[in-house]
Amino acid sequence: MLVKPAGADCNLACDYCFYRPKKVLYPDAPCPRMTTSTLEKLVAHYMGMAGPNPIFAWQGGEPALMGLDFFRQVVELQQRFGRPGQVVGNGFQTNATLLDDGWARFFADYSFLVGVSLDGPQGLHDAHRRTPDGQGTWAAVMAGIEALRRHGVEFNVLCMVTQESVRQPEKLFRFFRHNEIHYVQFIPLVEPGPEPLSPAPFSIGAQEYAEFLCHMFDQWAAEWPAMHIREFDEFLTVYAGRPQISCTFQETCGSYCVVEHTGDVYTCDFMVEPQWKLGNLVEQPLGEILTSPLFEEFAGRKTVLSDKCKACEWLALCHGGCQKHRLIRSRSVAAPSYFCEAYRRFFRHSRRRFRKLSDRIVQQQSPSRVSSPKQVGSQGAPSRNAPCPCGSGTKYKHCCLGRGSSGQAAQ
Repeated sequence: MLVKPAGADCNLACDYCFYRPKKVLYPDAPCPRMTTSTLEKLVAHYMGMAGPNPIFAWQGGEPALMGLDFFRQVVELQQRFGRPGQVVGNGFQTNATLLDDGWARFFADYSFLVGVSLDGPQGLHDAHRRTPDGQGTWAAVMAGIEALRRHGVEFNVLCMVTQESVRQPEKLFRFFRHNEIHYVQFIPLVEPGPEPLSPAPFSIGAQEYAEFLCHMFDQWAAEWPAMHIREFDEFLTVYAGRPQISCTFQETCGSYCVVEHTGDVYTCDFMVEPQWKLGNLVEQPLGEILTSPLFEEFAGRKTVLSDKCKACEWLALCHGGCQKHRLIRSRSVAAPSYFCEAYRRFFRHSRRRFRKLSDRIVQQQSPSRVSSPKQVGSQGAPSRNAPCPCGSGTKYKHCCLGRGSSGQAAQ
């Protein structure tokens, strides 16, 4: 459950932000804030329908604009509406400029996992992540990270790969290692441009992203497991026979939904658009909203693939990629991803070492619970009717095919 309690409102003005334009959806709310009554309905509905591990991912905009008292109320409601045995996960994605010891103490007390947006060293970060009056934010972000560290808060970093940083993977890797930031997620920057079916001018290209992935992977693999890079860790689990975790590379979408400050529910963080609005949880039960045919339609669109994708030897690894990236240069969701060639080159480059690393993992686990890593990138995934490689004893199509988990702090 990805929640935006302050909508698209933010104290920064990052020039590449994809969510800031969503303010136009709520023109009567220049300062959007989720009300107490909406929050209570959200928590009550979700806790009531969720399983043993409900996960709330608080994002924005900037969720810290809600203030600490709002999140104290969140925890109180989770405790009130939780069922015996439920263990709640809270993720908090932030630019970290507003974090201090009070926030960090709260996060530590209630085991929040914090995702910090940090684009690397000061020059790379401040190139895009600025205040509304144009000031850089790197120093404030690093101060926020230090507050988290003082209180032992678990955190990871979301790093946007920009035109400035895409050619400097070694510099980024050494920066994070030097600063003892051990958990990083890299997001390739691409957004639709002002001209139809073209990327925004600040977007990176597929070929330069391929170079970035390959060079970053070489460093990661050489020092593994000293640093955890989310994309590589997740592909490694696939080579070791487990389901894909990231929604970007799962077979279908629909592993989470987005709740705006009004209680409006949308299919995806990248698809907060009128056509993909599922309903409003103030007006109808969340369970009813999430079983709507529109949500099923959206989830299934990811399985609509081009002939190129269907014939690709890497389909079992990427499943066509994110819907958003397919629509950068095409009006058809069946089009290959904008980053298709980057992924193909990366998969070829990394296959041998992924296999070696996965062998090390497999040797430490029960053989009956894992599949052979040799399947990935050569013979592909098991057939739909074959026994599932996880060892459950059921057919692959009824078990791990397209299945995974969500609840990451960074997205």
